[in-house]
Amino acid sequence: MKTLFLESVAGVAGDMFSAAFLDAGLVEPDAIQAVPTLLGLTDVEITVSHRTTASIQATHLAVSAGPESDHHVVLGSSGHHDHHGHTAYRDVDRVLSESDLEPDAKDFAREVFRHLAEAEAGAHGMAVEDVHFHEVGSIDSVVDVAMAGVCVSAVAADRVLATPVKLGRGTIRIQHGVHAVPPPASARLAKEFQIASVPSAITLSDVELSTPTGLAILKTLSPRFVDAWPDGVVLAQGAGCGTIDLGSYPNIFRVVVLESGSQSTVRDSLSDAYASDQVVEICYNVDDDSGERIAWVADQLRSMGALDVWLSQVIGKKGRPTVIVSLLAEPGRAASFADWILRHTSTFGVRYRTWDRVKLERADEVRDVGGNKVTFKIGRNRGGDLSKEKAEYEDLRRVWENDPDFRA
Repeated sequence: MKTLFLESVAGVAGDMFSAAFLDAGLVEPDAIQAVPTLLGLTDVEITVSHRTTASIQATHLAVSAGPESDHHVVLGSSGHHDHHGHTAYRDVDRVLSESDLEPDAKDFAREVFRHLAEAEAGAHGMAVEDVHFHEVGSIDSVVDVAMAGVCVSAVAADRVLATPVKLGRGTIRIQHGVHAVPPPASARLAKEFQIASVPSAITLSDVELSTPTGLAILKTLSPRFVDAWPDGVVLAQGAGCGTIDLGSYPNIFRVVVLESGSQSTVRDSLSDAYASDQVVEICYNVDDDSGERIAWVADQLRSMGALDVWLSQVIGKKGRPTVIVSLLAEPGRAASFADWILRHTSTFGVRYRTWDRVKLERADEVRDVGGNKVTFKIGRNRGGDLSKEKAEYEDLRRVWENDPDFRA
């Protein structure tokens, strides 16, 4: 199984994305430099170079439009974009649709621009069909997206993983004025992404690390987010660099292709049959608190939304009776649980680890059983086959209080 791993070392932009594939040897320079011709763009060139950023060498791509080419994709029936420098989404989509890109690359590029158009439409309160692009309607953005399609098509990965995305900080000036980072469209594209904070080594107060084009490419790939390199044998790796000087921090986006190991194969095989996600297990040892307080803590964690909470008895340091308090949490909420534990319990530290999980898809069904309304939890696999069902305890307890002999 081939895994494509995308590492947002310093955010992601369209040119950095494709440059990383080129640096890794996953595509040939000729395939990248042929993209403008495949799009029907004249007097447009792609320059490949190597740059050093924070002592790291990476590949850089630059799209340049000569005097014979408009700086926006010219696509209206009159052959010109409007006088404000806007390019209609429908026209960009038409150029991609009519291009000579390979079908997979073409479909990918069109989907990227669809995500961009949806984000712009949401940000400005208009229909997708009425969207006119500013920055992302320029030739270099359209070429960046088409290059990304060529790269993704060339790898043909079985699965895509990515590290949390770095967006940036402060404010930037765009066509619509000065906006906070991420600007409105980027913020919409980042929905459901895992986000990482800006590294302290990046000292710029105003910096956009991930562009709308880069975010839309990730959106189209729909990766599963992880915190580290996955298991497997590394087949290729490369880095693409941006143009901003981040000082001692490398301004790169890295791509890795791995042949997955047996653990990944088992996980992904199970994921074909069952719903899957990740959960974080948080636990700590306590030997200096009362049983009442520990039970109260467990109740509080449940009421806060922990997926599960349990207590284990062990013999701790110096032979003391010890309780291990453990809980499962959704990845996005793990930090809040750990923070609460450190603030409100006697422990000075917590442990945590991330688990891959497969599970039944669940649904509730209320049934009339012997004249009583009882909720049943129904579990099915991804094919919809019934695996098991179980009556909810709270409903059963209510019925038992009135009829101790009731059985469901």
